[in-house]
Amino acid sequence: MEISDQLVIEQLLSDFAWFADRGDGEALARLFLPDAILIVGGTELVGRQRIADDCFRRFNDPHRKTRHVWSNLRIEHSGADSVTTTAVQMTFEQSAPDIPTQLRVNDLFDEFRRDADKRWRIARRTIKREIALALPR
Repeated sequence: MEISDQLVIEQLLSDFAWFADRGDGEALARLFLPDAILIVGGTELVGRQRIADDCFRRFNDPHRKTRHVWSNLRIEHSGADSVTTTAVQMTFEQSAPDIPTQLRVNDLFDEFRRDADKRWRIARRTIKREIALALPR
C-alpha cells in the first residue's frame, strides 16, 4: 500500500464524519461502493440509498446534533485493490435540551475496495459501540 493510498483512506474516514454530522446523505453514500454494507447500532444497511436515507433520517431530528472524531487508524491488511482497517471514533451527540450530551467511543472495522475507476470506496463498515457516557451539563 502506497502512502498516497493511506491518505485517501484517511480522507474517506474524515469525509464520513463530516457528511454524517451535516446530514449530507448523498455525499456520505458516494463514499461507499454501490452494494456496500454499513452496520451501525446493530442495523445493517445495504446499498447507497439505504445508507443515505439513514443519514437523512438521523439528521432530520431537529433536536439532534452530532460531531464525530476518529483516530488510531491501523492498516490490518492491504492488497492491490482492498484494504482492511480498524480505527476509533468518538461521537458526541445532543438529542434534546433536557437530556445530557452523550459521548460514545466506537471501534470502526472497515473494508475498502477500489471501484471500477480505481478509486477507493468503503465496501463494508461496522461501527461497534464500546463505551457510552452521559456528559455533565
